[in-house]
Amino acid sequence: MKIAVPIWNDRVSPVFDTARQVLLVDYVNGEPIARAEEVIDDTTLPQRAAKLLKLEVDVLICGAISRPLQSILSGAGISVIPFVAGSVDEVLSAYIQDNLGDARLRMPGCPGRRRQCRSRSGARRFEQM
Repeated sequence: MKIAVPIWNDRVSPVFDTARQVLLVDYVNGEPIARAEEVIDDTTLPQRAAKLLKLEVDVLICGAISRPLQSILSGAGISVIPFVAGSVDEVLSAYIQDNLGDARLRMPGCPGRRRQCRSRSGARRFEQM
């Protein structure tokens, strides 16, 4: 299984759509067997998705991601796990241990945390996800 994580300063990049680099980690039986960094400076969403397909990525763990790009990736068979934050090694370890649901690895203001939202009318409201 090959996992891709967009990186910025040894952390999960906050927005995948604009990330410039991904860390690729190949796992066999839960153990990492290879790590490599890859530049992903493709400008359009389809080009970015095509790059991940070419790299044979199975899972993308990322921070925020646009709905269109997430849709393209999911439709191409790549599992997308969005709204993740933290150090890359901590996130990868949590994924392998099936513990990515830990609240400290969720982006502030994203699903899984109390967040401030705007209704369609623009009024602010709070909801518990």
